[in-house]
Amino acid sequence: MNRAILMGAVLSMVGTLGATALGDQTAVPGDTQGAHGSVLGHRVVSVTPRWVQEANGKLTRHLTGADVRIEAEPGMTAEYLTVELRRDLGAAAARQGTIDGVFGVEASTVEVASAGDGFVFRITAPDGAHAAEIVRRARQLD
Repeated sequence: MNRAILMGAVLSMVGTLGATALGDQTAVPGDTQGAHGSVLGHRVVSVTPRWVQEANGKLTRHLTGADVRIEAEPGMTAEYLTVELRRDLGAAAARQGTIDGVFGVEASTVEVASAGDGFVFRITAPDGAHAAEIVRRARQLD
């Protein structure tokens, strides 16, 4: 695969989210609050489904992906985690030809943000089927 195409695909995955995305902080059945897996070698604290609310004559909620929260470590920043994620995704794609795991869902985007005493990877998909796959893979982190 052409390296430029591969890097373009990786960078498009590490995009930003729209302003309407909301993290659902209420527990729902199947949440993995207190998860013990890791992302990029950092301990996962929780996995929460991510929803968007839309007003189209009535208020509806759509699953858009998942928030994967990790513990903060000394010197860690959102920018550092973004660079680390891009490096890891690029290496995984070059090594295997495909990217597996929660970040490997087709057409998904990832944003890293500070979240108080930790950081959150906000992973979103363009449709409900891909969003459900993100949640399924994220739940395997516990």
